[in-house]
Amino acid sequence: MLSIWGDTDDYREKSAKALAISLHLMRGTPYIYQGEEIGMTNYPFKDLGEIDDIESLNFAKEALENDKTPEEVMDSIRMIGRDNARTWLPVNPNYTEINVQAALDNPDSIFYTYQKLIKLRKENDWLIDADFELLDTEDKVFAYLRKTADETYLVVANLSNQVQAFETTLSYQENIISNTSELIDFENHELQPWDAFCVKVG
Repeated sequence: MLSIWGDTDDYREKSAKALAISLHLMRGTPYIYQGEEIGMTNYPFKDLGEIDDIESLNFAKEALENDKTPEEVMDSIRMIGRDNARTWLPVNPNYTEINVQAALDNPDSIFYTYQKLIKLRKENDWLIDADFELLDTEDKVFAYLRKTADETYLVVANLSNQVQAFETTLSYQENIISNTSELIDFENHELQPWDAFCVKVG
């Protein structure tokens, strides 16, 4: 997910947290794909000779037969090519920076954001029962409300590397989780790149 929808360069950790917050507070049963909880990225395959996976090779063969260039095929494989269960595939060279020990040693890591999200889901019935209402926002901002009869929660994520505007008439009551330490200004708020938060509102 991170390699496709996030920023694996300048905002790897912040974008991974933004995607986690926006997805795990929605309705339904969330899942965590292998390595997602530490922000693993897809392997940077250079050519088909590095790939020893029948599914990827079959995909490449079919794509090449349908007039895709080798570069287009490799771009597609790099986007979908991280499956840590396939132990015969090479380990990403960035494993020295992106690994479980590094995540556990950093109290502000992606891992601990996932841990907080799991704890929230276990301890708060509103994440199961509350209605979902998608909000109209800027194109790169994903925002929704979760509402029960008594409480309303606002979830907002800037899914881009640019500052985005976000305005609402709702009033801030309590911070539930966020990937930013900046104060929320609901009257005229600018979301910094990959800002994401959930707040109780009134």
